[in-house]
Amino acid sequence: MERVVFVLDKHKKPLGFTTEKRARQLMTARRACVYRYYPFVIIAKDVDAKNCDSLQTYRIKIDPGAQHTGIAIVENGTNRVMYFAQIEHRARAIRKAMETRKGSRRNRRSRETWYRRSKFAGGGKFESSRPKGWLPPSIQSIIDNVTSIVRMFSRFANITTCSFEAVRFDTQLMDNPNIEGIEYQQGTLFGFELREYLLDKYKHTCQYCNGESGDDILEREHKQPKSRGGSDKLSNSTLSCYTCNRAKGAMTPEEWLEKVQAKKRKSKLDMARIEGIQRVIDGKISGSDRYCAWANATRKAEERTLFSMFGEVECASGGRTKFNRTTLGLPKEHCIDALCVGEVPSEGFDDHTGGYCLAIIAIGRGTRFRGKINKCGIITLKLKKRAKAVQGFMNGDIVVADAPDGKYAGHHVGRVMTRASGSFDIRCNDGSLVNVNARFCRVLQHNNGYRYLVGKLSTKE
Repeated sequence: MERVVFVLDKHKKPLGFTTEKRARQLMTARRACVYRYYPFVIIAKDVDAKNCDSLQTYRIKIDPGAQHTGIAIVENGTNRVMYFAQIEHRARAIRKAMETRKGSRRNRRSRETWYRRSKFAGGGKFESSRPKGWLPPSIQSIIDNVTSIVRMFSRFANITTCSFEAVRFDTQLMDNPNIEGIEYQQGTLFGFELREYLLDKYKHTCQYCNGESGDDILEREHKQPKSRGGSDKLSNSTLSCYTCNRAKGAMTPEEWLEKVQAKKRKSKLDMARIEGIQRVIDGKISGSDRYCAWANATRKAEERTLFSMFGEVECASGGRTKFNRTTLGLPKEHCIDALCVGEVPSEGFDDHTGGYCLAIIAIGRGTRFRGKINKCGIITLKLKKRAKAVQGFMNGDIVVADAPDGKYAGHHVGRVMTRASGSFDIRCNDGSLVNVNARFCRVLQHNNGYRYLVGKLSTKE
């Protein structure tokens, strides 16, 4: 199957989708022209949306995350999936940059500006101009990425409704077993909610070996075995990999710890298990909760933004998303998870994407810091100001270059890195780096802080 293409009318109003073949025919007949390359959008020169009897509307489905966010666009009234996209956030890079800046400023203050009044006033009060509801730049970048991409798709398609994974698991359901009847509480969906809760609580990490076994299959494990009188309560559940779960068997944590400690020759796995079992007995949790905290901090802000855009948003839990994906037998991808958010048809979806997904990678728009620092955080070189545009090109623009001769002769498409001399470096989509003169380059799309890649989705479940 072919990829689908966004179509706008002559006034840049959304019309819907068409196939790549049909778009090529329209452009060959000069009835359409390219408006944007990533995502690929064309303008129909002889069509006015006002003259169309009815236009198809669409629902955008969003599966938010701290590192990746999945997006799927589905046609309202049918089961047709029209578009897949996946956003890769740069929160980690921002956090690292902020820590570097923090160290540099602290170093400078101790050396040069020690005489200035501290921001901390009497009593430890911090003088700050941060507004109410302020979020750290790393977390705010995730919210801004999702918001800007949803607004972009809303300009290219007539999106009227939205589905959003608002919570990782339904805590109200887990706290109140009779919220919708005992059948729902003890049914299949509850099992998925419980597993999602355990994965979130224990940070996707086996609590017995802390990942030392290398087994990526994680299961719910009863600390006190059910065969020994253990209950199904959450307090008796933990997260274990398949290997550790089978090795523990029907033993209690205390019995298993004694057995492992009795070994004469202990492997790295045994040493990790001794530490992990003791941690389970003491009620401690291993693994970093940074990404869980980021995701939880951004969900509410994203939800408020979506409500302001669409008026009404279908909110669902992560447990329900996983249940839908497993029931439909779909592969594990972020955009597939987005497709399974909220209500899904029992017969499944009709895929019109051709199996393609647009990867949107947040890279930022450069830096305002005009200098270089050494490993001690001291500014050793101040860079001179220069024009941002060089012969009509700016850093990050997506360009096409046709070099006629030389080492890098050929056709190249990628992001440009400009030089005042006019000899530009181009980072191609395949990762290679070429050097081409500016006179052989042509701008396809100006830099907007994102890098784009189009790839096929995995078919493995």
